This record gives sequence, structure tokens and C-alpha cells, in this order.
Amino acid sequence: MTVCPDCGKTVRPIWPSCRSCGALLMAIPAPLAPAGATRTATATSAGAAAVAAPSAAEQFFAPAVLQPVAQLPMAARPAYASTTSTDSLRKWFVLFGMVVFMVAALATAWFTLRSSSGAHHQTPVVLAPAVPAAGLPTSLSAVVRIQAESTRRAAVQTLEQVGSGDVTALAAMQPSFTWLAGNAPSTDSHVVSVAQTAGVVTIAVAASNHDVCAFAQWSPGASPLYVTMAHEPSCAAVDAPKTGWSSEAGGAASDLPDANG
Repeated sequence: MTVCPDCGKTVRPIWPSCRSCGALLMAIPAPLAPAGATRTATATSAGAAAVAAPSAAEQFFAPAVLQPVAQLPMAARPAYASTTSTDSLRKWFVLFGMVVFMVAALATAWFTLRSSSGAHHQTPVVLAPAVPAAGLPTSLSAVVRIQAESTRRAAVQTLEQVGSGDVTALAAMQPSFTWLAGNAPSTDSHVVSVAQTAGVVTIAVAASNHDVCAFAQWSPGASPLYVTMAHEPSCAAVDAPKTGWSSEAGGAASDLPDANG
């Protein structure tokens, strides 16, 4: 431990100044020559005196000499810049393709549903009576119509045997058909819808394409009447038309091809 020469306070040897009075505890260093200078230097101008190089002790207090940091040249732009641009463009093309595909799919679905809806809302029309023919039908629509009209002929024959529109008695007489009440629609050529009003029995048989419906009316002592409708939304006996009836029974089972074609 040492004491401050000015105030007499105890100070540490490593303190550069007294913490009590602020007196300098170390000698002020003399001006120093640049680092690496020789012991004597030649004056750069007339009349300039030589400056002694600092001693080892003086160099302890010499300020640090900062060396400039060398600036490296800017590196070239990375090669992946163009690749990134290409990838971004490709993503936009893929997104555009997906949008176009979705729009096309939605448009197709809309037109399909619209066409289907329009077909189901066509106005029912009376089909011209078709006489039984000895030849094969010429189209699928003719085949399904003949199937419905053939069932209608067989159902009328069953009515003539039973003598009424009692579905229980009709089912017992002809179990190969499904007999339903008149407000229940026929769904194919093996289902018969039956309604009876004031002694008149009306039946309806649907074709397998769910577009054609074959109606018939029978009453005791009278000849049966027939009408076949197209675009009929409900093939129920209670929905029989008021007009278009004729005595022509339409196609028969003999018009259809047998199991051997």
C-alpha cells in the first residue's frame, strides 16, 4: 500500500489517480515517436529537432495504433437468383392451370345438371297408339315401352278375371306383379298402380326408363281403354290423363325378343 502525495490517503499501486483528491499518481508520459521509429529521426523540415524514440517503459502508455480494415470486393450475386425466378414462374403457371381446370369442371357440372333438370321438367305428352308388330323393336325406347304396355295388357286380363280393383285379390290372381294402391306410383314394368272410382278401375305401369307410363281403364261390361304417356313425372293411377284414350292396347310380349334373341 502507498499514500497519495497530496492528501495522504491510502491508494493502490495500480490506481492511475487518487480516488479522494484526484491527484495523478503516475508520471505524465512524454510525447512518443511513431511505432518502429529509430532512436533518432531526421527533421523533415529545416530547423526541426530530432525526437528520441520512446523507451520500453514509455511504450507501455503508448496509444494503440489502429490498422485500417481491408475492404474485400463485393461478391457476385448467387447463381440461384435466376433459378428462384424460374421456380416462381412455374408455380404461377401451375396455379393458373388449377384455376382453369376448376372453372371448366364447375361449368361442365352446371350444364349437366341444367340439362338433367330440363329433361325432368318436360311437359307430359300422349304417345301415338302402337299396334302389336311381328318384328323386333327398332330402338331401346321402343323396347321399354313395349315392356310397360305388355304388363298393362296382362294386368287388364287379371282385372277381367277378378272383376274389381281389389289389390289383394289381384295379387292372389297374378303374384308375378306387385299391386299398389292408386296413389302409389309404379316404378318399373313389374309394378302396377291400381285405383277404382265408381266402378271404373284405372291402372298405371311405368317403363324401366322412368319416362314412359302406360295407363288403362276397365269397367265391367265395357271395352278397356288405353293411353301411353311420355315425360310423366309420376306414374300413379290417380294421375291418369283426361284425354288421349283409345281402344288400341299397344305392344305385346310377343313383340319382344326371346331369351335366344
